[in-house]
Amino acid sequence: MRSFRLISTVAVLGMAATSFLACSGGGGTGTGTGGAATTTDTSASASSTSAAGTGGAGGSGSGTTAATTTTTTSSSSGTGGGGMVVPAGEDFTRDILTTDLELDLTAFTGKATITLAASTTSKAASFEIGDLDITKVSDDQGALDFATKVGPHGLLQLDVGVPTGATPAKVIVEYTFKKHTMFDGWMQTEQLTFLWPYFCGNLYPCKSDPADGVAFTMKVTGAAAGMTAVYPASIPADAPSYMPAIAVAQFTKLDLGKTTKGTQVNAWFLPGQDADAAAGTAHLKQVFDFYEKTYGDYTFGATVGSVSANWGPGAYGGMEHHPYWHVGKDDFKSEEVHAHEAAHGWYGDGVRIACWEDFVLSEGSATYLAARSLGTMGVDLFKAPGGYECQLKNVCDPAKGQNTIALPSTCNVIDILTDPLWSNVPYMKGAFFYQAVAKAIGVDVLDSAFAGFYKANVGKAAHMQAFIDYIKTKTDVAGAKAVDDLATAWLKTLDCPVDYTTLCP
Repeated sequence: MRSFRLISTVAVLGMAATSFLACSGGGGTGTGTGGAATTTDTSASASSTSAAGTGGAGGSGSGTTAATTTTTTSSSSGTGGGGMVVPAGEDFTRDILTTDLELDLTAFTGKATITLAASTTSKAASFEIGDLDITKVSDDQGALDFATKVGPHGLLQLDVGVPTGATPAKVIVEYTFKKHTMFDGWMQTEQLTFLWPYFCGNLYPCKSDPADGVAFTMKVTGAAAGMTAVYPASIPADAPSYMPAIAVAQFTKLDLGKTTKGTQVNAWFLPGQDADAAAGTAHLKQVFDFYEKTYGDYTFGATVGSVSANWGPGAYGGMEHHPYWHVGKDDFKSEEVHAHEAAHGWYGDGVRIACWEDFVLSEGSATYLAARSLGTMGVDLFKAPGGYECQLKNVCDPAKGQNTIALPSTCNVIDILTDPLWSNVPYMKGAFFYQAVAKAIGVDVLDSAFAGFYKANVGKAAHMQAFIDYIKTKTDVAGAKAVDDLATAWLKTLDCPVDYTTLCP
């Protein structure tokens, strides 16, 4: 996610006041008009299914659902069931391989076909379900036993009894979802989704652990006639749970051409945004081409692009919904935001963070890579008016009260939405750490480290410290010591290792 301007979560998420910086995610090639879900733009009439069971509008999903437990039991099902129903049980360790989503935006109904890794020991699987209303849980053989209870973040969790077996197990969950207003699910008024960091359960059964990776397919119906629904029909590689995304509007698609490796780059913009789209995406194809050539093959599909997200007045930045990342309507003219969100295809989504405390691996990397790519095209994000140096000055100035340690030593101890880490600190300190490393060991050597670490960890989760250690292997003893010293100064120490008063004169 990325934002030049910080806006409080009171305005954006309706939660404790902290800083908002927007991100990216998604894969595949599917867009649809009027609710059609195909691999090309097509038209179809809007769904007329009645909106039964919507459960009301506008809930944030945070602890608002009654803390009751409901269990539904039915006939036996699933390989290895032996004719007996497997009782509902809790197991958040069961690996989700794929999730196939079918969502109706008129009826507010969903169906998630979840494929679990095989297990000869576990008889359960658990998912976060936010404020979903579960109507049925089954597999290919029939109904499965399930129960709901209050789980992580005060939201509901779904526990399912799953027969053991030597082959992957399937769990099919049918449900209704609610309309949201606080950037935590399907936002009916804005006609788009917002699931970061742990609100995936308000749209589909999931696990929001940032290290968790899942491949997806999506089929979306129910968009109003004349509107275009932009979403990934397929996310073929493991992706974070917040990556599947939908945006519905009167979009115009801008064809930006193909990269050297054949990836089609597009942009979808709103009425009246022709000039903003042209300015913001002026180098987007070249930026994506640079990422592919310098850091490695893209894994989330053959078609990518920026989608204008009408989040409301003052909501800037972007969200890493690859392959169709969202960019705030008011920032669609910003080349930096488009480049930043595109970079998450390599770091943040391509290589996931192992813990929320590794946020700098995602955001510091994407911030630096945006500057690195655009810098080869004559765009200096560090020195630009209002650019990185000006933002770092605000981070480092004690009077601003923004500074914190960019790389905490804990793992998943913090709540990213209420911790000071959710600020501009990991973005700016991360970018300036990388800039200093590039000066110490060479920009091409650092590029090689980004490429090598990506190749070794794409589709996996990693720690920032692991990347620091990897960078050290690419240089000599003196260079390795410089990397360590810079990591300590920029990422593990509160005070900034620069005279902030000299920045952004």
